[in-house]
Amino acid sequence: MQPSKRQITAADIKLGEPLLFSVFDPEGRLLLRRGVVLTMPAQVSRIIERKCLMNAVDAAWIPPSAAPRAATPQRVPGEAMPVFEQMGSLILNLKHSLVTALRMPEQIDLNARIRQFAAKIQALCAEDVDSSLAAAHLDYVNPYIVVHQVMGAVLTEIVARRSGIGAQERLSLVCAALTRDIGMLAIQSELDQCRGPLSVALKLPVQAHPQGGVQILRTAGVDEQVWLSAVEQHHERLNGSGYPHAITAAAIGQGGRILAIADTFSAMTKPRPYRDKEHFAQSALRDIYLQKDVSLDGVLIQAMIKAIGIFPPGSIVKLKNGEVAVVKCCTHKQSDALVYTVYDQRGMPLLEPVRRNTANPDFKIVSMVPYSNCRSAAVTIKRVWIK
Repeated sequence: MQPSKRQITAADIKLGEPLLFSVFDPEGRLLLRRGVVLTMPAQVSRIIERKCLMNAVDAAWIPPSAAPRAATPQRVPGEAMPVFEQMGSLILNLKHSLVTALRMPEQIDLNARIRQFAAKIQALCAEDVDSSLAAAHLDYVNPYIVVHQVMGAVLTEIVARRSGIGAQERLSLVCAALTRDIGMLAIQSELDQCRGPLSVALKLPVQAHPQGGVQILRTAGVDEQVWLSAVEQHHERLNGSGYPHAITAAAIGQGGRILAIADTFSAMTKPRPYRDKEHFAQSALRDIYLQKDVSLDGVLIQAMIKAIGIFPPGSIVKLKNGEVAVVKCCTHKQSDALVYTVYDQRGMPLLEPVRRNTANPDFKIVSMVPYSNCRSAAVTIKRVWIK
């Protein structure tokens, strides 16, 4: 005997908490399994408007304390944490270190801590570059300035390695990438609250932050010129349009050029209140390519594109059949993209990602999707790299 069903009401669903019941359409077809987390009011409205149903027994007997949660992949004791999760932990630790450096600099050896973070990023990129890129690209929980530093550091390591730079010099450049905006920490809360164009009062410290960062690093005991020069030059441009010194190509070192490209891509693909919405990775790469040999180094731009592809890991895409999927690996050709569906054709999030072959016309990539539209599938998206 089939269990009786009743219509779902808005009171039955709590945003951000696992569903205590499975969701069925009026014909009895399963739409969402118990345990899925909904985070967008529009999804709840769609369920109510469609007059979706739930098993009455679920409503009557499952208390909130017993709400099932999506299963977390279990690791064998002693097994290494997946690179995606290690990168997430590194972002949290960097956040703590930067806050300590700002508020209680005497309590932290910033020089040593940043070197440890940089060495870890090099190791993680060597082990799994796709997970390293995806973890930073998909982190919309931690403060922008922290995730921005890590994304830039990952890109710096990737581009520098492809450019033939040795491990020790790359370490210095990754250190620079992790601290390139340390001169903005003191005003970051004001920047986060700013809406629209920056005021003159904020523009001045923003344009001075490369020099301010160098001073903070010197005070912290950093005396390595490769590191310091890259921080000071990461906003300089080949045509002299950059800051703080408006120097031109001949005066800009390779470190400053690499950081400039990594910083630009990361900034374009992350939203901020005082700027337009984030670009999709494809449009960011296109806009950066248009600056080739004008303001940014063309050889290094090509190195970055070859390294991360036109669909970098973590890109969210819509497929021809209406599903929404996430790109797992660096991809240079659309039909070769390795993608996993995270929303079905009805726009409902899946509990487990499903691999799709984009060479199949039904699963062809037709457009990009902003991550802000996919927060309810955040757990499923992460499973692509931590299974």
